[in-house]
Amino acid sequence: MSIEEYNNARRLAQKAARSAMSNGRYPYLPALDEFISREDISGEMPLGIVDIPLNKIAGTKTSGRKNSFANNFMPLLDEGTEFATKWSNLYESQLEEGIRDPIIAYEYMTRYYVQEGNKRVSVMKFVGASSITAKVTRLLPKKTDDYENRVYHEYMDFYEVSKINLIDFTKEGSYSELAEYYDCNLKTPWTDDQRLQLRSDFSRFEDLFIEKGGDKLSVSAGDAFLVYLKVYNRKDLPFCSNAEIRSRIDRIWSEFRTQAHNKTVKLMLEPTEKQSGTNLLAHLPFLGNSQKRLKVAFIYGKSPATSAWTYSHELGRLYLEEVYGDDIETTAYSHAEYQFSPTDILEQAIQDKNNIIFTTTPYLGTASIKAAIAHPEVKVLNCATNSNYSSIRTYYCRMYETKFLLGVIAGALSPVDKIGYIADYPIHSTLSNINAFALGAKMVNPNAKIELTWNSLASDVPPADRLDASIRFFSDKDFIVPERPDRRFGLYERDENGSLTSIATTVCNWGKFYEQIIEGIKNDTWKSDSTSNKYRAINYWWGMSAGVTELICSKKLPLETKRLVDLLTENIIRDRFHPFDSELIDNKGNVHQPLGKHLRHFEIMTMDWLAENVIGDIPAFTELKDDALDLVMLQGDLKPEK
Repeated sequence: MSIEEYNNARRLAQKAARSAMSNGRYPYLPALDEFISREDISGEMPLGIVDIPLNKIAGTKTSGRKNSFANNFMPLLDEGTEFATKWSNLYESQLEEGIRDPIIAYEYMTRYYVQEGNKRVSVMKFVGASSITAKVTRLLPKKTDDYENRVYHEYMDFYEVSKINLIDFTKEGSYSELAEYYDCNLKTPWTDDQRLQLRSDFSRFEDLFIEKGGDKLSVSAGDAFLVYLKVYNRKDLPFCSNAEIRSRIDRIWSEFRTQAHNKTVKLMLEPTEKQSGTNLLAHLPFLGNSQKRLKVAFIYGKSPATSAWTYSHELGRLYLEEVYGDDIETTAYSHAEYQFSPTDILEQAIQDKNNIIFTTTPYLGTASIKAAIAHPEVKVLNCATNSNYSSIRTYYCRMYETKFLLGVIAGALSPVDKIGYIADYPIHSTLSNINAFALGAKMVNPNAKIELTWNSLASDVPPADRLDASIRFFSDKDFIVPERPDRRFGLYERDENGSLTSIATTVCNWGKFYEQIIEGIKNDTWKSDSTSNKYRAINYWWGMSAGVTELICSKKLPLETKRLVDLLTENIIRDRFHPFDSELIDNKGNVHQPLGKHLRHFEIMTMDWLAENVIGDIPAFTELKDDALDLVMLQGDLKPEK
């Protein structure tokens, strides 16, 4: 009986080896000692006796037995060998009393490599066991800036407090995010109940995810689990039946495939088509015959009267009503994050028969994803730069172009080499704006220095008062607040008496942005934008060439400076000049781009450094106001630290 099962296992090994060779892969077990050296390791850490998942055992520690097994750990040697006899005896022992002696293994980068006990692992895999007991030693890789290395060091922090080794992630920050879902962190040891709950939740999800075919996707079960938790309430999971979880997995399967197909957002830098003046309703097949006109919802985080950001989007909504007249009905839902649950207000907008929903703040990103998955017939867009979900689309203005022009003006006019810059939140888009401004000032004044401070710091000192008293020109917030109008926006000059003079400001024409999105839906370019890969997230990142951003200059701007700005504007619009096409060095001395090279657009969008001529730092989390901290953590990979 046991020899018969050995031969069954051997056939599985032969099949796996043939498949590997036909696909150009190594057919045997990898040996850890053959692909790492002592120079790669900073030390060893005994982990003691640990239950390790069999699916995370990747190979052997040494090369001694690697050719005895196929890469699926099934045996390859003939049935008449001593090896086959020992394997068969172990198989019988497992059936009669179970294999109890722990194997000896080394863990490296979340995978396990067997020093002693390869046949025990083989038998346990053959009988379908999920884990095996092992005495484990961790090999500590030297810390580098490599992305995979950074993710692994976060895993070690996670393991230290949770003692959970089931879950792999491919993205930095995922272990911290997972901990937050379970009301934990990566610094304080978890309770037994918290460990047990996560193990139970993840194991159920992983089994059903693999049952659906998740193991055939190039996304880890951990990455998929985070997608699930983002869409569905974690605290509901223990009370859901397997059938309900299967149904939920079916509904968000396209999002798992999105995670598997791409690691970045597809940036749409220009509107695909620009058409206007035709009948809107004739080109909107998703509208029923009973729908008299297109209904568009705008969901705001704050009131237009108290928030400059919301006010700018409210102007965009009013612009749409003016352009489309009776063909469109818009509704504004204000104070979403204060008076209503974000999920509830999106659901209300859908119940109100809105066909398109614009959520105008990143705070509403998660609620937007949930609504879009539950209601695929409604088009949901979120004003943000970092979503990698295909169920919604994101949109944002390419502000760094006009910020560069503001920097040119400031550098040309400032009587001193220092220029003040008061930024809002330390997020990617803000950092590219600061750096573009700094490069613009440096282009006309090689000695220009940008002294930086932040509106979002938890400080009682007004931002401008934190800067050098000799500074005359300041770049401040982009928009005014209707209830608190003042001249501290855009680029302004402050004279010796403290009087302020507006010089220029950047403007986001959200109305034109929204118009062109609706025109794209009308002309079916909405569909063609995702034709090449329907599982890819899309972000509309439009700028001056699309007419959605522009620079407004005061009449006080000198004529010659205005001529220079006009010349640069024309060349930026015509794609003949790029603000970041120069040598790029940060203020720590690191080279980010040598002369003759060009930053990719995604590198501009995700900048996490400050230009060489910027005096200041990206603030640490502990320095931020609470609301600023929430936004910074929400906006993606940026982890500002001292």
